Amino acid sequence: MSFVDRDFLWFVFLAFGLWWVSRKWYWVQLCALLGVSLLFYGHSHRWFLAVIAGYCAVDWGTALWIEQTRWKRTALTVGVGCNLAALCFWKYTPLFLPQGAAQDWVAPMGISFYSFAGISYMVDVYHGHIKAERNPLRYFLFTAFFPHLVAGPILRAREFLSHLGPGEMPQRPDSPLEAGFLIARGYFKKLIVADSIAAAIDPFFANVTQLSAAGTWSLPYVWLYALQIYFDFSGYTDIARGLGLWFGFRWPENFNWPYLATSAQDFWRRWHMTLSRFLRDYLYIPLGGNRKGQARAALNLMITMVLGGIWHGAGLSFFVWGALHGLYLIINRLWGATALYHKTATLAGLPRRAWHAARIVITFHAVCLAWCFFRLTHFADSIECVRKIVVFDPAKIFTGDIADASLWTLIAGYLAASAIALRLSRGTTLEAMTARLQTRPFARGLAWGATLGMLVVALLLARTGEKSPFIYFQF
Repeated sequence: MSFVDRDFLWFVFLAFGLWWVSRKWYWVQLCALLGVSLLFYGHSHRWFLAVIAGYCAVDWGTALWIEQTRWKRTALTVGVGCNLAALCFWKYTPLFLPQGAAQDWVAPMGISFYSFAGISYMVDVYHGHIKAERNPLRYFLFTAFFPHLVAGPILRAREFLSHLGPGEMPQRPDSPLEAGFLIARGYFKKLIVADSIAAAIDPFFANVTQLSAAGTWSLPYVWLYALQIYFDFSGYTDIARGLGLWFGFRWPENFNWPYLATSAQDFWRRWHMTLSRFLRDYLYIPLGGNRKGQARAALNLMITMVLGGIWHGAGLSFFVWGALHGLYLIINRLWGATALYHKTATLAGLPRRAWHAARIVITFHAVCLAWCFFRLTHFADSIECVRKIVVFDPAKIFTGDIADASLWTLIAGYLAASAIALRLSRGTTLEAMTARLQTRPFARGLAWGATLGMLVVALLLARTGEKSPFIYFQF
């Protein structure tokens, strides 16, 4: 099941209703949330339930083993190895199958995300940061709770599992206005902005090497894909976080205006932040981080980003996507050690603002170059897309669906409204803003009206026909 499926609205009412009426009975409430989560995950393929149950059993049992044995490193190695072996089986087996069988191969949705959640849990138990969970139902709910199950955010045990015990389970929604706004914004991002972009650019990417795309300038399509994947993925995260708040759980943000980043390092502090911190804390730092000199730090960065690339999928394109970001981060470190970097840091006034804008433009286009390899999973298609950035027919710079002024107006309007809201809020978090509105009835009523209006507009103006799945559902 997906957040954009027709049945999801009724499913949410069912899930919330069961949670609400069972609040006085802890075990009933726990089982109700777990039951609806399994219904959500097994809706399309019931055998998915066997896969996630196997993961949960291995991770829960391994954590207990780690806590009780003298051979903690051995136990951790076995647990992590089982997770990675299963993940590799489901994600990379199609590489070795005939073309027809590979196309029919179905990997369980969200397997990468609950693999990472399980690995982080076992590592945290190994280091003594948390205690192993004794109750298997609580651990199963931590892994399988439907809002975050398929595409994150990637949660750590202290952010969710620690709130599932008796006396800790939330009994009421946390900040309903904030939750409603996140859900409405998420649906608007997905159904109106991301899906409109997808309709305009998908034909080009599907035929990038074909005669129909001859001479086409690919850069506008890459720009639009960069926006599509942001609106699609951040829209999912908004809905997931909003649903979490409706059930009383507050989860970390996953995006913070990533295309305003001024460097590769800054980009990964803003993009898919829960994945970034996972790669940093459970891969880059254990490899040695930057503690063993510049050369070793560069190698560790490259290993981390390449593994992050192939985590997304099999194929040379994902490898190159990760390697490019590794290269960007290495260049970022080398640039930070130069005298010119320190000199530019002292700029003031107009030169400072101009240099800041230039860094944003450079970083955005570096990210876009890497997106060519992420969007087109066949390496030859990726290379052709890159070639068309610099070799094209001037008469085809803006043609086809991307020449539709309404699409660019929609994007510009949404970004302008967001920028105005950010300016008016003066950097105040959404949590703080909605808390402030609770003491102002008139403003709170306006906020609820705007939230419901945005949700209704998103649902009414969504493109007709079958809804496109969230991009990150494939990972």
